[in-house]
Order: sequence, then C-alpha cells, then structure tokens
Amino acid sequence: MKQIHLTCQQMALDGETTGDPSLGWPGSYATFDKWATNVVPGYLSKNDFCKIVSAPGFIVPAGKLPRMNETAVRLYAVTKDSPTNAVLLTSANFTNTPTGGEPLSPAAKPFGDKGFVVLRKNGDGSLMFPRQVGQTNVIGSFVPMCR
Repeated sequence: MKQIHLTCQQMALDGETTGDPSLGWPGSYATFDKWATNVVPGYLSKNDFCKIVSAPGFIVPAGKLPRMNETAVRLYAVTKDSPTNAVLLTSANFTNTPTGGEPLSPAAKPFGDKGFVVLRKNGDGSLMFPRQVGQTNVIGSFVPMCR
C-alpha cells in the first residue's frame, strides 16, 4: 500500500509540474480502471502492479490489470483539494460509510476481522483494529470510492 501511495504522490507531482491533465490524484479519474491504466506502464510494470495490489490470501494474477474489487486494496477518489487526512487507501476488508466503517467480517480478505490498513493522503498510515472501525476521527475523512 505504501508503494501505491508513493505512486499516487509521484503522479500528482508530475501532473502539477507538467500541467498534464491525465496525471494527478486518483480523484482526477472517474474509475479505478482509468487510474490503473495511467499507473501501468507509466509508473509500474503490469506485473509489479499486480504484486503490489495483492496480499496473503488475496493474490492478483499477473498478466492483466485487475478491477478494484479483484485487489486487496481499496482506492478512494482523493483530489488535490481534499484534506490531508482524507483516506487514500484501505485494505479490502474495510468498508466505509458516511459515519464510519462497517463491522469487519471474519471471512473478508485479506485480513478477515483481525484488523485493516489505512493510508491517508498526507502519507501516514496504520494498522487499525476492529474496535476502531467506526471512529472516523481516528481513521480520517472519506471521499467517494474510485470504482
């Protein structure tokens, strides 16, 4: 997830410095698919991208760009104007609502109900525990998911 965050940061920086409207934060794109198409091959090889969006128990096969629901991560539509505590990435087992997260399912991949990972726009991130699912003040603010 940190590698995806660094890729997002680099694309946003490239978009700002070059004025290229096809580069920027994931919120600049209508879908995860369009964002992934800009990441590969410009910033990551297809195989590296597949490895990076995989996790134990949730392996993305190399060879094709996956859809977001086929990856171990969830990407949110953060823009350059989003607050620094806006959630950029979470592990796929965390599902947000406007008031916080939903209870974690023991069967959710990649981490079940053991916890989930959150990275915010400003670069900080942490492993969160099930009891923190509904605490948006701890997790950060959300923008619509980049589907």
